[in-house]
Amino acid sequence: MKIEILDNITGFGEKDWTTGWVLLWFVSGLIALFIGFWTTTDQTRLDWFYFAISVVGLVCVVSLSFRKNIAGNGLGMVATAGEVVVQGTSGAVGLMLAPLFNFFTHVYGVKYWSSHTDADGDMIPKSANKYVWLMTLGFIALGLMLFPLINTKLSELGYGVIENDGSRFLGMIDFFWINVVAFVLSITAQTAMILRYSFNWWLWILVNAVWLIVNLMTGNTIFAIQTVIYQINAFVGLYGWHRSEQLSRLQSP
Repeated sequence: MKIEILDNITGFGEKDWTTGWVLLWFVSGLIALFIGFWTTTDQTRLDWFYFAISVVGLVCVVSLSFRKNIAGNGLGMVATAGEVVVQGTSGAVGLMLAPLFNFFTHVYGVKYWSSHTDADGDMIPKSANKYVWLMTLGFIALGLMLFPLINTKLSELGYGVIENDGSRFLGMIDFFWINVVAFVLSITAQTAMILRYSFNWWLWILVNAVWLIVNLMTGNTIFAIQTVIYQINAFVGLYGWHRSEQLSRLQSP
């Protein structure tokens, strides 16, 4: 399904609104992040460092949605390395696990994406067959089964990723499991993105929705704002990747 405004935003329409959209999205995101940062933190050196990493993250995610290799994966390496430092210096050693994983996937992505680009140098996405979908669902199911056990073992060693404090969302859903779902889905979405599968954006949309719940429950305003900003980008990325994939199939012999 073609949507004219999204075609123009993603560079596939009669009008090229790409630059305008990116600037509007980035400036809006930057203002929202700064307001959240200024009103909810003590502006310590660590707070300023994470704010800077968040700004790098903005450029990274919009570059990934527009299939830019160096700006996307390159800045992704910077952003995830920064997250590792933030989590480590704040004592949340267990939370270094996800950004470490993402860092190495971006390292792989720099080379892998460069081998699958169009004439403009943008990465060409690919569609997933039923076996890839089954493997993805299997990976998610396996992750949901194993992660609580792994987290327990890490906690015994003092490196727990998620604390099970007994809290519940709306008094019904265990907050611990919301975190587990968010963690497993984000790792899966990251893998699918680096492997160039268009459906990764469906996973990111789901991930962002779950992470928004987590951030609201923990009172993490700046992360909640960041999640909303990322969600808007995810919908644009979903459309742009699928349009690129469709055009690539039409042009292939």
